[in-house]
Amino acid sequence: MITEMQVLERLKAVIATDLIELQESEEGISIEHFDDKNIEIDFPDVDNMRRPTMFYIQPDYENLEPLGMHSDLATMRATVFLLCKGAPNAILVKRVFALYGALYLLLRGDPTLGGFIEDARITDMDYYPAVTASTTVTAIEASIDLQWSKEF
Repeated sequence: MITEMQVLERLKAVIATDLIELQESEEGISIEHFDDKNIEIDFPDVDNMRRPTMFYIQPDYENLEPLGMHSDLATMRATVFLLCKGAPNAILVKRVFALYGALYLLLRGDPTLGGFIEDARITDMDYYPAVTASTTVTAIEASIDLQWSKEF
């Protein structure tokens, strides 16, 4: 049985390994060093960000629909927060949108996360030009639906 934490860990792993190659390469905008330390399965904590660019994956809720005698269709909604700091605001805006564009391309190009689940898709996005009254932190909040067959 595929568990919710396994799905979240797989999403984290796919973002860590495949995201940066899809990012627009523009001088001063691109992230040079990006790995699993840039991603946490947790609610964002701007004051304790390890790196200037962080992704936070927050599970929100799950819906289960019966498929058969021994399986359900699980649809989990997760919110992915993309936070950038440590640069002039004009750079932060371009950087956070470049990362969002890469995340979009990643999920459109591999909605099964390498065959691990049935579907992953971004359903909506919100942009925040300033976070916690700070003009030095810019963020995007993207809702993602993750869907798989949960067998028991």
